[in-house]
Formats: sequence, C-alpha cells, structure tokens
Amino acid sequence: MFRILIVMVLFQFQYALAEEDYGLMSDSLMHADSAGSYSLSITSNLVNARIYLDTEFIGITPLINYTVKKGAYNLKIYNSKPLKDWETENKSLSVYVNSDTTFDINFRYFYYFNSTPDNTQILKNDTLLGSTPLRFFKDYKLTGSLLFRKINYKDYIYEIKNYDFETGADIVLQSKGIESVNDLVYKDRVTQFKTKRSLITIGALGLGSLAGGFFAVNYKNKANDEYDNYLNSGNPASLDMSKSNDKYFVISLVLMQAAIGGLIYFLFFDK
Repeated sequence: MFRILIVMVLFQFQYALAEEDYGLMSDSLMHADSAGSYSLSITSNLVNARIYLDTEFIGITPLINYTVKKGAYNLKIYNSKPLKDWETENKSLSVYVNSDTTFDINFRYFYYFNSTPDNTQILKNDTLLGSTPLRFFKDYKLTGSLLFRKINYKDYIYEIKNYDFETGADIVLQSKGIESVNDLVYKDRVTQFKTKRSLITIGALGLGSLAGGFFAVNYKNKANDEYDNYLNSGNPASLDMSKSNDKYFVISLVLMQAAIGGLIYFLFFDK
C-alpha cells in the first residue's frame, strides 16, 4: 500500500512538471510567432495604387502598418489610372522582410497632349518637346507653362497646373484673325503675358509722359530766364515769376513721373 502511494505521488509530480514544460513551450512558440511578424508600410506619389504581396491583394496606397510574417515576397504595385492608350506603368520588386519596413514607391508622371489641328509644336522655355499628339513620362512633375505653336494659327499658352492626369489635355488652336479668350501672346523671349495689352491706355500714358516732360522743361527755362532778369534788374516781379514757373515745373515733373510709372505697369505687368 505504501509503495502504491509513493508511485501515485511520483506520477502526479511528473505530470505537473510535464504540464509546466508544455506551458513554457507554448509561450515560447507564441513569442516566436509574434517575433516573426513585422509591420509593412508602402507610400507612393500615386494615391489608390493597388498593392499585391505575391498574389494576395493587401490594399491601396498609402498602406500603413500591414502585418506580414518574416520572409521573401514579390511586391507588386499597379497604377490603376488610365494613361490614354499608353501601357499602364506598374512596379514589381522582390523584397525580404525581417524587420518593420517602409517602401516609398514612386511612379513617373505621364503626360498626354493632343491638339486641333495636330502636328502642333509644343515648347517649354523655348525648348521643343515634340509635336502633337505627344505622350511622354517624366520622373518629376512639370511646372510653369507650355507654348503650342503652328504656322497660320495663334500661339496658345497652357498652364501645366491645369493638367488632368486621368484625361490628358486637348488643345484647340484658333486661326490667325479670329479673336478668342486665349489671345495672350504679346510676348518676347523672356516675358509671356496672359492678358491683352490696352493700347488706348498705353498710348494715353505715353502722350502724358511726353507732355509732362515738355512742360517741365518749358517752365524750368522760363523760371531761369525770369531769375536772370531779377538779377540784372532787381525787379521783384521777375523773382515772383521765377518762383511761379518753378512751381509749375515741379508739378509737370511729378505728372510726367506718374505717367511713366503707369506706362511701365500697363506695359510689363499682368493684371
């Protein structure tokens, strides 16, 4: 009986040890599984690009803190935006995840320009980009403006900030002699004006500046002559006339400068 009791005690003790070992092993496996999972984040200059990890769809850009297990994967990012008869640009790369990882995947910017009539030259900063229909990728987003030019048609300046990457741009040129809202090419090699110059205002200010200059010189000469008369004759009336003409000289000079200022504004500044 005593032997049986000892055997039972030993059996329960071994069972308790085995249960404790099993618990430790379970905790170890759980921690190992947790340690083998990491955070994957994917950012891009293209919003809503579809992301696949191997063949599994895992979300769209930007993707933040997606949990993956440690290992090697084939990461694919699909540009879902239409590119106007151009092959859709996609990204595919092999990655190995063994820590929290962030990928910044950038797509090239696609530009599509069509015009009526076609075969219209497109220039940027006096550099020819090509002729319509024109399609091309850029690693960076274009800024500023483009000049559309064709013989017997009015030049057209297109602001790139208005470009729609989903539809491209369709430009309609006007024949010379036809007035349009886009009659904006009063330009030299440096300045391209976006508003039409007012010839009446410019002409009036030009005449005003010339008239102001003429009267300023005339009054100044009269003031000098009267002052010379005063010095020779001592006549106070000549001195008064000299001062009066000097006053008119200053007024004419101020008006001339104001007219020149307005002329510069209406000639060289866009409203």
